[in-house]
Amino acid sequence: MVKPSPVLKERLEAEFAKAVISAKSYVENPQRLQSLFEEAARQAASMPKEPFAETWPYFQTMLRLIRAYSEAKYRDVPESTLVVIIAAIIYIVNPLDVIPDALPALGYLDDATVLALAVRRARQALDDFMIWETAA
Repeated sequence: MVKPSPVLKERLEAEFAKAVISAKSYVENPQRLQSLFEEAARQAASMPKEPFAETWPYFQTMLRLIRAYSEAKYRDVPESTLVVIIAAIIYIVNPLDVIPDALPALGYLDDATVLALAVRRARQALDDFMIWETAA
């Protein structure tokens, strides 16, 4: 993955902060969260995996976690961590983010950077969810 410039990183952090604010409204709204899951899953099916490198499996785990949460099957995740996960998904599904996804080679750089940031913040909760999945 290409490292973003400091200016791009600053813009990404500002945009991600906006997504976090929006994400809070999804936590208590299972239908809205389910709709977000469906849109993200639809987009993920056609997204290139290369820009995401090792975070792609965690992206898939995030999708499964928000689906399980929206269906009230899994709730053992701190709300602050859930908000980070939802914010990352919101950012990724937004086609008009810092670098538009339609730009060849660069379009998913910002999405991959935001996903990596969210994975760093939520890795333990995602690992715990995967353990729950295998035990269920």
